[in-house]
Amino acid sequence: MKHIQLIITLLLSVTSVLADKNQEISKHPATQVTFSYLRNAMGQDWEKAAQSIEPLSLENLKARYILKIKASSTFDEEIARVRRVDCANIREVEKLDAVDFYIRYHKGVQQRFKVDQEILDKILASLGVKLLSLAEDTVGGKDYCHILVRTRHSNGDKQISALDLVSLVKIKDTWKVTLNAQQPVVKKVESPPK
Repeated sequence: MKHIQLIITLLLSVTSVLADKNQEISKHPATQVTFSYLRNAMGQDWEKAAQSIEPLSLENLKARYILKIKASSTFDEEIARVRRVDCANIREVEKLDAVDFYIRYHKGVQQRFKVDQEILDKILASLGVKLLSLAEDTVGGKDYCHILVRTRHSNGDKQISALDLVSLVKIKDTWKVTLNAQQPVVKKVESPPK
């Protein structure tokens, strides 16, 4: 009997510690940016989602896409990629502002899936985001915050659950989503080992 009481007490204390941890995570200023970004992205409001993203990430996304266009194996593939961002040629893509590129890119992807507003409304109405963990790091003098969340939503037909890692960088006193923090970093070794 004493063992059962001990196990129950242990389980209750672990639950209390987890609840305290999630409350502490939810107080971090980066969590509100994460919630806003996820809600806007899930609702396909790309203008608002772009406001949550650091400018350098948007520039890098555009640069990688331009490289992808230039690496197209066929002219038809190149045209399809250019048209996905509602441009006539690669020069027009290169002239786009990074925010405008981000919006056009996601709207182009969105058009391929043809999700109507009624479904988006169901997704947003059912969207739940559970904070799982938060890790802070400083790299190269920049403060980063990585937030692991479990998202759940329904499109009216299916229940979808996903594990998402959102990385943020602190710019001045504001947390912004960074699309760069999860990219592999490769640096040349100064003097290779012998």
